This record gives sequence, C-alpha cells and structure tokens, in this order.
Amino acid sequence: MNARDIMTTTPLNLSPDCSVGEALRKLRDTKFQAFPVVDADGVLVGTLDIWRVLRHVLPPYIVSGDLPDVRFAPDLEQFHERLAKMRDDPVASIMNRNPPLARPNDSVLECATLMLNAPKIIHLLPVVDESGRLLGVTAPWDLIKEGM
Repeated sequence: MNARDIMTTTPLNLSPDCSVGEALRKLRDTKFQAFPVVDADGVLVGTLDIWRVLRHVLPPYIVSGDLPDVRFAPDLEQFHERLAKMRDDPVASIMNRNPPLARPNDSVLECATLMLNAPKIIHLLPVVDESGRLLGVTAPWDLIKEGM
C-alpha cells in the first residue's frame, strides 16, 4: 500500500496570501490542526498548523520551556496583543516552508517514518508530484485506518 492509496485527494488548503486570521477561522471551523499551503498553480509552498501559530504568539519563555510553571505568568494580555497584530499578516509569513513530503509511490511505512522522525509533530504529510504540485495529504490516522 502506498501514499496514493491512503491520501485524501481533495484536501482543503490555504493560499500563501491568506491572512492568519482567516486561516485560524478555517482551523476552528473544520476542527483540523493543519493545512497545506499552495500557490495559484497548485504547487505546495508550505504547511500551517495551529502549533506553529501558537509558537509565534506565546511569550518566548513559554515556547522555549524555560518557565515550566506558567500559572503566574503575567503575559495573557501580551498573547492576545500578538495574536491581534498578526491577524492580517499573510500565512506565508509564518508557515513551515520545508515540511516533510511524500511521493505517491512512497509506502505507508515510509510515510509513517517521515511523520515520526520529523522534528515537530506532523498533523499532515503532503503528497506531491515531481514538480511539487499537491496531489493529496495523509494524516496519522490514515496510516492505521486499514488495520482497524
């Protein structure tokens, strides 16, 4: 079984000039945790996930883990201010420009390895052709659904 056999072939996606605010609304409304970002030609240019947004708006000492107990951190207002400031910024300003990628003929085990060995949690694995055009996406659930 290959990536082409398990991928979603009509994934929702974002354009690079979509605003962060609009992307957050799509994440909220769909309950997805990530989207591929594609240009007008359907070429994958990155991915955006909710954790990436949080890493851009949370105070640096929280993102780095330097302050393990944040109950008394005074920066909730700063969090909301940062989020408001970036609401109109394009997704391209914060997206992951080098996400792990799969090819249609990659095996399910190769896809699982890409997801597991990525430096951050992978919520979707884009499947692209030789020119970088997005063909579909796989998610961790896709890897195991056949065995259920």
